[in-house]
Amino acid sequence: MDGVQNNTNWGITFSLPWVNYYSYIDYYKNASARTFGFFGLGLSGYYKTPKQKTSVNISITEDLTSPVRINKLYGSEIKTNIGSTYFEIIQHRTMYENINVVYGFNFVNYNFRLSSSVDSIPSYKKTDQTLGLSAGLEYRFNRNYSVAAIYRPALASFETDSKYRHLINLELRIDLDFKKKD
Repeated sequence: MDGVQNNTNWGITFSLPWVNYYSYIDYYKNASARTFGFFGLGLSGYYKTPKQKTSVNISITEDLTSPVRINKLYGSEIKTNIGSTYFEIIQHRTMYENINVVYGFNFVNYNFRLSSSVDSIPSYKKTDQTLGLSAGLEYRFNRNYSVAAIYRPALASFETDSKYRHLINLELRIDLDFKKKD
């Protein structure tokens, strides 16, 4: 190849969307709501060149009240929470040295849950499905570790309402190359 290296990689990314901010529908209050919380796990497959990376991601997120507590243990007899699962195809393009711009499309399920110990109010789960964009910035510490802030606004909802929804994540990403081609 005349001394030019291609340096393409195939691999997987493990992501931890640790801080999550939601704009969603609270079906118990029948109103738009906003909250943030902690916890998430994701897995991606990617194809990477020196200037860009294309990845296919699937992740889950929750709104846990603390980065270390698994359940909301305190409070009233009626508890609500929001989580999401999402699938997306995104591009990571080098903007400046170790900073990448991230953009693409997503399919997000917003999972609203009500847990009740009150006899007159049953527990339930409601899922809203949306199509939207993914946009953000990623800072690469080195070839394997990065942090990203991604905004996922819904453009279209499969629900009958037209209320706005979005998900914003701050996440840690770990890339593991499987196959390298020079």
